[in-house]
Amino acid sequence: MEQDRAELPPYRALLVVDVKDFSGLKSRHHAELTDAIPGILRGAFERCGEVEVWRDRRFGESTGDGHAVGFPSAVLPLLLNPFLRSLQDELDYRATVGAHPAELRMRASVTVGPITDPNRDGVSTGSGRARIENHRLLDAEPVKELLTRSGPTTRVAAIVSERAYEDAVLSGYAADPPELYVPVPVRVKTFEGTAYLRVPSPTGGLLRDGFLPRPAATEEPRRPEPEERPDAWNSVGTVHGDVHQSRDHVQHGGTNFHLRGQR
Repeated sequence: MEQDRAELPPYRALLVVDVKDFSGLKSRHHAELTDAIPGILRGAFERCGEVEVWRDRRFGESTGDGHAVGFPSAVLPLLLNPFLRSLQDELDYRATVGAHPAELRMRASVTVGPITDPNRDGVSTGSGRARIENHRLLDAEPVKELLTRSGPTTRVAAIVSERAYEDAVLSGYAADPPELYVPVPVRVKTFEGTAYLRVPSPTGGLLRDGFLPRPAATEEPRRPEPEERPDAWNSVGTVHGDVHQSRDHVQHGGTNFHLRGQR
């Protein structure tokens, strides 16, 4: 047990996004896309009239294929509604006008919790269990599958921590119907818990099968084939003397035997 008491870091709403198939791009485009992501996020906040939220962010860090941003906890509901819808619209717009890089699809995770603010050297900025949780959620298979099982026009798939869902959605602050969020068990490395999936513009398999993949069909055990019996079977032990067989009869020692099964 820790002996020294310490103050709790401030509660922050945390948003992390990354780009699907980033590693599939040619290396020469990686830096360009990494640099573009903060501008895309800013554009999404501007599009929904909440650019002040972006300006008031407490920290923002590149993750290479994405970006992690900390905000005052009061704006947590806005990160769900209207931001997620606005991010989908911003990526749609970029695809429509052929912005480069275009045709981007993103995963987003949202949570809230105590996280350190920027310090003097910036090394430990945004540290805390909530930060780890948010990155684990982003790596969870259920949110990855949302983009895999949907069409290319589904550009945003989000996963929300249980705490963020309770504080922002169930409370009513996000003004988002709870039924738009689908609970899902999540297990990534040492993290295990329940999270909630949200897709602003579902398509393809998400409309057909829902946000959760169908359970794998179990193959019925193969029934053993019935034992095949010959139409006719005969057996014989030790026989002394001459034996003569004609069609379905056997003669031995002056006695006729009828073969079973013969017709």
